[in-house]
Amino acid sequence: MPSFKDTYDVVIVGAGIGGLTCGAFLAKNKKSVLVLEQNGRPGGYCSSFEHRGYVFDTGLLYLTGCELGGSVYQALDSLGLRESVDFMRIRPATRLIGTGYDFRISSSEELEDKLTQAFPLETLAIRQFMSECRAVADETGRLLNRKPADLANVWQKMAWPILSLVRYRRAMVYGRKSWRQVVDGFFSDPKLRAIVLSLFPLYDPGVMARLPMMELGSREDRYYPRRGAQALADALADGMQRYGGHLALNSAVDRLLVEGRRVVGVKLKDGTQIRARHVVSNADARQTFLRLLGEQYISSRFIARLNGGTLSPSAFVVSLGVSLNLKAMGFDAATIVYNPSDDPDRLFGTDPANCRLGITIHSILEPSQAPDSTSAVQIVALFPYDAVQDWKAEEEAIADRLVASAEKVIPRLSNHILCRHINSPASLEESTSNTHGAVLGWYPAPRTRTRSQRTPVKNFYQAGQWTYTGGGVPATIASGRNAAQLVLRRK
Repeated sequence: MPSFKDTYDVVIVGAGIGGLTCGAFLAKNKKSVLVLEQNGRPGGYCSSFEHRGYVFDTGLLYLTGCELGGSVYQALDSLGLRESVDFMRIRPATRLIGTGYDFRISSSEELEDKLTQAFPLETLAIRQFMSECRAVADETGRLLNRKPADLANVWQKMAWPILSLVRYRRAMVYGRKSWRQVVDGFFSDPKLRAIVLSLFPLYDPGVMARLPMMELGSREDRYYPRRGAQALADALADGMQRYGGHLALNSAVDRLLVEGRRVVGVKLKDGTQIRARHVVSNADARQTFLRLLGEQYISSRFIARLNGGTLSPSAFVVSLGVSLNLKAMGFDAATIVYNPSDDPDRLFGTDPANCRLGITIHSILEPSQAPDSTSAVQIVALFPYDAVQDWKAEEEAIADRLVASAEKVIPRLSNHILCRHINSPASLEESTSNTHGAVLGWYPAPRTRTRSQRTPVKNFYQAGQWTYTGGGVPATIASGRNAAQLVLRRK
């Protein structure tokens, strides 16, 4: 059982990437920091687990921002941790498979060429669309690098509406439209529409268009950390501890301690009370305010906003150890998107036989994740939490159907399964405490605004994917850094 000091400068609830980043920056700035994590390993959705000799990631598909000057690179460099993680560039970045097409894609230019070759009658529309995507990517990059509203002074906040019209016009326009609206507006060919809509395994047609357009137009490469997702979480945790911070695993927080309108610490589920000058929650927003803090400390309007907010979908993940050396068989893409249909309504529906699949084979990049001559495969499908009444009762049948669908990509896959592990939306909710197993926090619908990392209660802040529209590791790292700056600004 871990031992604790009576008081810390900062206690952080949750050792996800946002919490770890926040803790590392605070510890580097000489603050006494304690990060509390309910699970036995840090990282949250950016972690790995072992199952019968195979290593699988909980949620990471790939990373961006890892090259010189990228947001992840800069954060790790600022913490003196740049050499702690070895990022491998992914080539090809994605393989897209469907009826009559099989594209290997590593850049926006390559995607543009593949699409114009496959759909010559749509060449002009494709080139215009990709040009818009690159402009959105450039503007959004500047947008994410600007000083966040929580840290801006009054003059910067006053200038923001004018700057938005000048510097971020396209990013603003496409932030108000859905992905499907934009794709349907550019293209007339139904098959081309389905292909473009399906390009990113964690986005559906209803998300704000700016997010997938940013990805399509990005000039950044995609990377994967050697040793898997856990390597990044461990590097941040180790760095924080080298600076004097503390990480307590298997330490679940029961509630926050509040005196007046000020958070003064936390109480663990075993009854231990720990005082702190500041508390940062890296947990799910609803869990943070409705369970840990309590409704009595927030307004009815704030509660209504929490309860009325739309959650992002969850995921159903089938992790397989298979007796196939897929790399030797010619599989060169660690991320495959498979479209069983050209009908978007079926692709983004809840029928396991017809929905879009993300198939990852990270053992192609990191051979240590699978024993010799075998492979680690994960099949990922997005599902709303309420798609199934009893996930435990249905999970085996759903997994069987997803594996059968994936066999169109990996022939005879079911005949070579050595082990199988299932994560349903219900089990993701249980293991991560994200409400309904939401994989991106709040649903990034059009007109969604980034939420403040400040809270209605003094000395209490948020970090993590629930504060940044669209989630993702780079944004989560930024949220942790911003939360640390908010704390450091307080005397």
